[in-house]
Amino acid sequence: MPGENCAVFGCGSCRRTKGIGIWKLPLAKDEAHEKWREEWLGEIKKTREMDWNFRELIKYDRVYTCEKHFAPEDIEIFTSAKMTKKKLRFGALPTLNMPKKSHETEKPAARPARSVPLSDSSISTCSSRSRSVYYKTFSELCQKMKSLKSLNEWSYKTFSDRLVIRKELEQFLLPKLEICIDNSLGFTVKMFGSFLVDDHELYLKYHRSMQNVTLSMLVKELEAYSL
Repeated sequence: MPGENCAVFGCGSCRRTKGIGIWKLPLAKDEAHEKWREEWLGEIKKTREMDWNFRELIKYDRVYTCEKHFAPEDIEIFTSAKMTKKKLRFGALPTLNMPKKSHETEKPAARPARSVPLSDSSISTCSSRSRSVYYKTFSELCQKMKSLKSLNEWSYKTFSDRLVIRKELEQFLLPKLEICIDNSLGFTVKMFGSFLVDDHELYLKYHRSMQNVTLSMLVKELEAYSL
């Protein structure tokens, strides 16, 4: 039946394939399962386009992944006289036999950085910017966040060691944008469940620290991206 095939792009397994275990995306019934669900879906999204069909599968909870993409130690096998049942270990993620994207080929060596002479005025400007600290503590950021109008369409959860801010499109879909800020003011960004690459321009620009950017500025730049 449609929607019961393995969701990994190019895989031909389905629920009717004999001898192959296949499991549905876990329900987000608590925080631990929600984290597992997001990470599982994030692995699939790395090599599959978020087109209308895939969004519908997520929306109606019909995303399956077969055992070909899980490590053998993540699969528990129970055998009885009548049947053999396979169960997935909690927290297991599909990372095996995944298709590769075209950009995952060997990259050419990076060009050496150019040396650009700076005038005294440029040095002065850079120095003054480097001294600017937008947030000094995690508690200060959390307090200021509550009054930001730019977050009207976002939801947030505050934990003892981190702040998670999300912008969601529809219920049961992965958040369009998610910002996680830890108590050292470092930040990480996800787009539809996938982490930004480590050398993303936002990370390089602000050194992955909320000391170097306001939350409003960061949200504005993220929303300007075409996803």
